[in-house]
Amino acid sequence: MPSPLVEKEVNRLYQLLNEAQISFLQDYIKQSKKSKWLERLARKKGIVLDKDQSAEDAWDKLNDWELKEILDGGYGNRPYKCECGMALRFCYIVRHRKENRTFRLGETCLGNYTLLSPDLIRDIINGFHKIDLERDEILNKFELGWTPPLDYASLSLPEDIQRQIDIGLPLSYLQTNRVENLFKPDLIRLRKQREQDNLAQLHARKAALTARKTSQPAPSAPSAELVTYEWMISRHGEHLTQIKDNEHRLKNMVMLAKWEQLQQMIQDLQRHDPFDYSTFLSDMFELLYELDLY
Repeated sequence: MPSPLVEKEVNRLYQLLNEAQISFLQDYIKQSKKSKWLERLARKKGIVLDKDQSAEDAWDKLNDWELKEILDGGYGNRPYKCECGMALRFCYIVRHRKENRTFRLGETCLGNYTLLSPDLIRDIINGFHKIDLERDEILNKFELGWTPPLDYASLSLPEDIQRQIDIGLPLSYLQTNRVENLFKPDLIRLRKQREQDNLAQLHARKAALTARKTSQPAPSAPSAELVTYEWMISRHGEHLTQIKDNEHRLKNMVMLAKWEQLQQMIQDLQRHDPFDYSTFLSDMFELLYELDLY
């Protein structure tokens, strides 16, 4: 698993955000870690939690070590102290609900004081690191100027996702997958309609161009290509990147051949060779469906 960004880089990226964005992202990361703690502990104890169950009810059911709060002293500061005496930037406040014992701990001491198994602590810490990677992804996308897919504007998104978009924060890969799964039929319909509209526009332009050529057999300058490499990448680059990132999952020889053909078509377009946009769209969407990316 890759490592999260170093503190200095995270701090630099946070400085690009406004106060509302910082508050939202920090709260999202904190709540994600609390949920991860709860999820891992329940799984270890073999307890199944209801999807609609409140966190308080879930903890009543577990009756074990609860992660109450995560304190962050800020970049370059260590204002908190672990039970072992070490100064901390990040302080995890954990409380045993049954025995009513509370500790303020650093990451390395979580197992020492709670006596939770090393495997469970390792599982929890790995979960925390994945959440930090998600934070890093959001920060990096913000710096690169991420914008939400146009289709999302037509959806009644979950409140937390809509709020995140409204304040100008990018969605992580996990959050995007959540939206794509929640609204899969709607997004398929919207995207098919958009591509049909694009094709109709291209056909209309082609017909108009043909009509002009018929009425003007010797134009003073050649017409531009209807589909250019730059136009195609701007419109379909995100889909092509998704396929590229998941090409290792293509096992079907027919699909592998289609992917090779699609890449060859892109190279042909870049060289200004003849390009069949309809075939390109058909192959691309077939690959997206095969990989369950659309």
